[in-house]
Amino acid sequence: MEKIPCEYIVWNVLPTIRKEFAKSLMRNYNFNQNKIAEILELTPSAVSQYLSNKRGVVDIIDDQILVEIDKSVKNIVTKGSAKFSTETCRICTILKNKKLAINKSTYCKGCDKICETAVWEILPVIRKEFSKNLIKYHKFNQKKVSEVLGLSEAAVSRYLSRKRGNIKISDKKIKEEIQKSTTRIAEGNSKTAFEETCRICTILKSSESIIGLKK
Repeated sequence: MEKIPCEYIVWNVLPTIRKEFAKSLMRNYNFNQNKIAEILELTPSAVSQYLSNKRGVVDIIDDQILVEIDKSVKNIVTKGSAKFSTETCRICTILKNKKLAINKSTYCKGCDKICETAVWEILPVIRKEFSKNLIKYHKFNQKKVSEVLGLSEAAVSRYLSRKRGNIKISDKKIKEEIQKSTTRIAEGNSKTAFEETCRICTILKSSESIIGLKK
């Protein structure tokens, strides 16, 4: 299954933004790597990788966006590192709206600041629930589940044994929506799995508690 928008953002867009922030801080404020790391809440080694283009290998060439990045960096410097998350999300939104960094945002709704939460916490829960439901209600075996969800059999096995996605969904309405999605996936294909994953992710991100999840 292709990466959902949140995954694309975490693996491709956010590293590019952080790289541009790091370069701007060094270029405009003559900050050293340790100071940049402190401001961006990164390790000095991570900053070094951004500055040497070992991370965030995609370059932003749009002058208007680079101007906005410099504005964001100024806000971070003058108003403190607390602005880092806000400004990261602002630039991420600009990139998506201009379709320069991501063109798969059809199903990506809600605030960008929880993209990383979606990838590391929400997405595994969704895949676990889909895997369980496909086996329980549609009599799929692990191989069939892995094919439909675009996962390895080993990954499916970890979801089923709760070694991944071990947070529980407690909200009844959300569980019903997941069941609807599972039925659509069982009757569809990997494209359906992609669309339904994004749909449930949107529902979970829109939930007041981010998910109605319990550890």
